[in-house]
Amino acid sequence: MPSVIITGGATGIGAATVRKFASEGYSVAVLDINTESGAALAAESHRGAVQFFLTDVRDRSSIETSIDQAMQQFGTPSPLFANAGIQRLASLFSLKDEDVDNIIDVNLKGTLYTVAAVAALMREARTGSIILMCSDQTFVGKEGSIVYGATKGAVAQMTKSLSVELSPLGIRINVVCPATVKTPLADKVLAEIAEKHFDGDVNAAWRAEAEGIPLGRVAEPEEIAEVVFFLSQPAASFMTGALIPVDGGFTAQ
Repeated sequence: MPSVIITGGATGIGAATVRKFASEGYSVAVLDINTESGAALAAESHRGAVQFFLTDVRDRSSIETSIDQAMQQFGTPSPLFANAGIQRLASLFSLKDEDVDNIIDVNLKGTLYTVAAVAALMREARTGSIILMCSDQTFVGKEGSIVYGATKGAVAQMTKSLSVELSPLGIRINVVCPATVKTPLADKVLAEIAEKHFDGDVNAAWRAEAEGIPLGRVAEPEEIAEVVFFLSQPAASFMTGALIPVDGGFTAQ
């Protein structure tokens, strides 16, 4: 049975992707810091095996330990979906050192260390597919999102550089760049936007977000999961180093 590692897999896009791969018969290792949601997801009925591994992607040793445990249980993984990420809205003049460090540690360093650990295993097999998570902020700027946007731009450039380095080893790497997706992370961000711009009306904030997208709505997590799954498959065998917008036309405007 093929296996996949998914970081940030307990909720949102990650959880939708766990369910997608499990429905296709994959053994899925879910790496996340959210024990309650991760354990609940693993306890669901799946076609493939789903196992939760408590992991803090800010800690390189935690990543490596979980990946080693997952490999012992499921074998060498392919693909990897490095999805873990956080967001904190703040203006240039209200940035807190702790938030800056956490966003960089999770979104950038956590992604890099996860790729390094899994790519080392794929190198032995001389094959593999890696999918990273970016956002529309790979291409555009948004208010209050300085550090988050910077990390996503860095991950996009990381993807390009790694595609050159890993291609001779038979490893492909691509990145998915969604616009706003209906997830717990987006719920928190839109709640903050609602407080600032819509007198606390969260529904109004979501409506405005949807109106800014040419397709007139935000994405569902399952739509992103389908793209991730496609990128992992032989049908995408000539794709590497690609930045894939899944944004309802947002960045085409």
